Amino acid sequence: MDKHGKSGSFIGRHRWRTTMDSPRSSFSSQKLPRKSSPVPDLSQLSDSNDDLDESIPDVDHEQILLEIERFTDELSMVDDKTSPPEVPDVIETFSLIIKSKTRKSTRFAARNGEVTDEDTFLYESVRLLWKLKTALGEFPDTSTLDRVNKLLHRTIMCMEEELRALLLNSKAKLPPEPSLRAMSSRHFSFRERSPTPEPSTDEEFPGISEEKMIRINKILTTMISVGYKNECSHVYSMARGNALYEQLKKLDFEKLNAEDVQRLNWELLEADISRWIRIIKHCSDVLIPAERKLGETVFADHLSVFRGLFINLVCSVITSLLDYARTVAQTAKRSAEKMFRFLDMYEALYSLREVVKDSDSSETKEEQSCNDLNKEISSVNDKIGEAALAMFGDLENSIRNDAAKTPVPGGAVHPLIRYVLNYVKYACDYEDTLEKIFKQQAKPNHPTSPEDMEKSALAAQVISVMGVLDGNLALKAALYKDPSLRSFFLMNNGRYLLTKVRESNEIKELLGDNWCRRRSSEVRHYHKSYQRETWTRLLQCITQEGIQVNGKVNKQVLKERFKNFNAMFDEIHKTQSTWVVREAQLLSELRASISAVVIPAYRSFVGRYKHHFEPGKSVKYIKYQPEDIEALIETLFDGYNNASMSRKRF
Repeated sequence: MDKHGKSGSFIGRHRWRTTMDSPRSSFSSQKLPRKSSPVPDLSQLSDSNDDLDESIPDVDHEQILLEIERFTDELSMVDDKTSPPEVPDVIETFSLIIKSKTRKSTRFAARNGEVTDEDTFLYESVRLLWKLKTALGEFPDTSTLDRVNKLLHRTIMCMEEELRALLLNSKAKLPPEPSLRAMSSRHFSFRERSPTPEPSTDEEFPGISEEKMIRINKILTTMISVGYKNECSHVYSMARGNALYEQLKKLDFEKLNAEDVQRLNWELLEADISRWIRIIKHCSDVLIPAERKLGETVFADHLSVFRGLFINLVCSVITSLLDYARTVAQTAKRSAEKMFRFLDMYEALYSLREVVKDSDSSETKEEQSCNDLNKEISSVNDKIGEAALAMFGDLENSIRNDAAKTPVPGGAVHPLIRYVLNYVKYACDYEDTLEKIFKQQAKPNHPTSPEDMEKSALAAQVISVMGVLDGNLALKAALYKDPSLRSFFLMNNGRYLLTKVRESNEIKELLGDNWCRRRSSEVRHYHKSYQRETWTRLLQCITQEGIQVNGKVNKQVLKERFKNFNAMFDEIHKTQSTWVVREAQLLSELRASISAVVIPAYRSFVGRYKHHFEPGKSVKYIKYQPEDIEALIETLFDGYNNASMSRKRF
C-alpha cells in the first residue's frame, strides 16, 4: 500500500480512457498476372516448424511477396466462390518464413532501432496476410482462413511486443531542478529569486532516437491500416503511461498525499508543495510537449487516433496532481506569508493550462475531453487564486493585530514597516499573476479616492495595505509619552517608508507620484512638529524678551537664560543621542536642519550678551560656544548609551 492509500501500478491507479472504433483499411497493390499451382491445404501445416530454420528454403523474399500478392488478386477475381480455392506452394513457404521471423530470439536480438529489410518484409507481410484473409473470407472453407488468421495474429503479437519495447526502451534523464521563488517570514526576511539553470539537452525526454521513431511509425501505420487500431492504441497508451509515470517517480510524485495536507506543519507541507510545483512545471515544460511531439511523429499518418490517446494520457497524469492542489487550496491553514507559495502553484497551473489548450482537437469527442480538462485545471486554479487573495487580505489583519505594548527604543524604524515593505516588494515579482487573480475575484477592502479607482486592482490593494500600516504606526507612536519622540518616530518611519518606495520602481509605480507627494508632505509635517517640540522650546530659553529693563540688561535674567539653555540642551543631547536614525541621508539632513535653526540664534545671542559678564566669569554661564553646540548636534541620533536613556521620557 503506497502513501496515497492505493495499491497497484500507475495504470491501475490512473485509468486510460481510450476509444477503439476504427474502420479497417488496406494498402492498394498492383494487379499481377494469374499463376497458380495445386498444393496441400494450408490447414495441414504444423506449428512444429517454428524452431526449424533448415526447413525454410533459400528463396527470394521479394519474389515470395509478389506471388502472394498475385494469388490474392486472383482470389478476388474468382466469380464462383462456392468451392474452396486451390492454395499454391508459396503459401507454405511464406508461412514458414513468417513463423521464423516472428520468433523473439530473432526479432529482439541486437536491434539498434533502424528499419531493416527484415522489418520491411514483415510489415508488407502483414498487409498481404490481411488482404489474403479478406479474400479467403468470401469462400466457404474456413480451415485455410483460420490458419491465415493465426498467422496474422502471430505477426501482430510480435509487432505489439516490438512496439512496446521500442516505446519503453528510452534513456531520458531528469533535468536540473528549477529554482522557485521563496520567502521566509520568521525574521522578516525574504530570499531573492535565483536564476533558473539551463536544462540539459543530453538525452531529453522521451529519449527515443529518430531511428526508433521511424520504426515505431512503420509498426503503428501497418497495424492501423489492417484494422488493429485498438491493439496498437492500447499498447501505446500503456507503454507511454508507464514511461510518464517513471518520470514522475523520479520527481517523488508518489510522496504527494492529499491526506497529509491537514496534518503536516507548514515547513513540511511547503516542501511537498515545492515538489508538486516542480512536477507540474516538468509536465508543462518537458513531458507534455515532448509526448505530443513524439505522438505526432509516430502517428503522422493517423493524427486523429493520436489526439484521443494524447488527451487521455494527459488527463490520467494530471488528475491526481489536480486533486492534491485542490486539497491544498481548500484545507491548508492560511497566513499572509504562505501567499507566495500559492502564487507559485497558480503560475504553474496557469502554464499547464496553456499547454493543454494547445492540445485542442477538431474531433468532437477529443475536443470535449480537452475542454473538460481545461475546465478542471481552471477550477482548481481559481481556488488557489482565491486562497492567495485571502492571504493577501490577511496581511492587513496581521498589521492591525500587531499591537505592541512597548515602543521601539529610540524611535527607530519599526520591524513591521520593514516586513510590509519586503512583502509588497516581493509581491511585485508576481505582479502579472496577482493582476490576473485580482481582476477575476478581488474587490478593494476599503473605499479609495477617484484617482485610486483608476489604478490596477493590485495597486488599490497595496494602497489599502499602506493605509492600514499608517494607522498602526499612529498607534505605536502613541506609546511614546514624549511628544517630540512621538513626532520623531512618525517622521523617521515615514521617511524610511518613502525612501524605500522611491528606490523600488515597482512599488513606486503601483503607489503613484501623488501618494509619494502626500507621504512627503506628512513627513515634513512630523519634522516640523519634532522641531517645534524640541528645538523651538530650546530657543525660547534664549529669547531677548524680558532681558532688558528700562533699557538696561538684567544680568540675573540673562544668567537664568543661559542656565536654562544649558540644562535643556544637556537633557536634549543626553536623550536624543540614544534616538536612532539609520538612514544616512536622513541623518545628515536632520542634523543640518537642527543646526540651521539653533546655531545662528545661539551665536547671535552669545555675541550680543557675552560682554555683559565680568571677565573670566562668562565661562560659568556660557557653557557652550556655537562651535561646541554644532559638534554635539553631529552626535545626535547615533543610538548610543541606550542604558542611560530616561525611561520616564516614554
